[in-house]
Amino acid sequence: MTNKPGDSVARPHGRVYAGLVLTMIFWGSAFATSKMLVLEVPPEVGAVLRFGFGSVLMMAILFRRSANPVPPRSDWPRLAVVALVGVTGFNTLFFRGLSLAPASDAGMIIPTMSPVFTAMAGMLFLGDGVRFGRVAGLAVSLVGAVLFFGDVLLHAAGQGGRVWGDAALVGAAMCWAATSILSRPLSVRIGAMPTAAWTIFLGSLVLLLISSPQLAAVPWTALTGRFWFVLAYVVIFPTVIAYILWMEGIRAIGSGPTTSFMFLAPVFALLIAAALLGERPTPLQGAGGALMLLGVWLVNRPAESGSPLKGRGSPATP
Repeated sequence: MTNKPGDSVARPHGRVYAGLVLTMIFWGSAFATSKMLVLEVPPEVGAVLRFGFGSVLMMAILFRRSANPVPPRSDWPRLAVVALVGVTGFNTLFFRGLSLAPASDAGMIIPTMSPVFTAMAGMLFLGDGVRFGRVAGLAVSLVGAVLFFGDVLLHAAGQGGRVWGDAALVGAAMCWAATSILSRPLSVRIGAMPTAAWTIFLGSLVLLLISSPQLAAVPWTALTGRFWFVLAYVVIFPTVIAYILWMEGIRAIGSGPTTSFMFLAPVFALLIAAALLGERPTPLQGAGGALMLLGVWLVNRPAESGSPLKGRGSPATP
């Protein structure tokens, strides 16, 4: 039996796509489970616990599986930047946002805004093709964001913290978009696992410095068994396993196509937040979220022949 041309490419990519769908399930669950952590500890402590333990586990896996676990000296500056932006910056804003806003807000904002920011950066700075579909997608996403945040502002009486929480979550989405672009050259050169392990480790060291005053004040013996169970889940699945699968996706198919899978995360996030926390977005927030998802789909839809408005349709590799 002979293999058809392209079979050897399709099968590995099929595994990458399956891994990215699984990543979206894990990350969809991370919004509600991380919210459960900050119900018992300060957000800085939740961030460093999740990624501190995660970094230890990932470094152990890296040194066990890799013959050359330490990256070349030339890659350390970019590793440091990705760690500061994608781990320290993202998680500082993410956990702060979760402490002020519902998990369902985080589950809607970050997965929908990250691909939009990635596409905007690609068209403005990286030479990605400017197509009608992308421009239309950005416009639709903007309308959806206006509806979503407009409804939050309409109900902001007594919820000023939620507005600031949502603003922090938008900042976290910007950090994740930047990380998706900056990390691809690393994952191509040194591999997905070393990139993930070292960026989480370096970013966690900075998180430890930031959170040290709060760590000393936590009443550790008063934390519930549920807290430790949720922490173990968040460390193993949404952090370690999902991060490795995400980096592998960026390495194999690029930051743009990989980030497009984020449109699945809000679906899982809203379902899990409803099941675990009883959160329900308003109808207007749901409509805004649906438009943002439609915009993300339009932004990442493959170009048709002759459709570019400017430049080329294939994304440039940073």
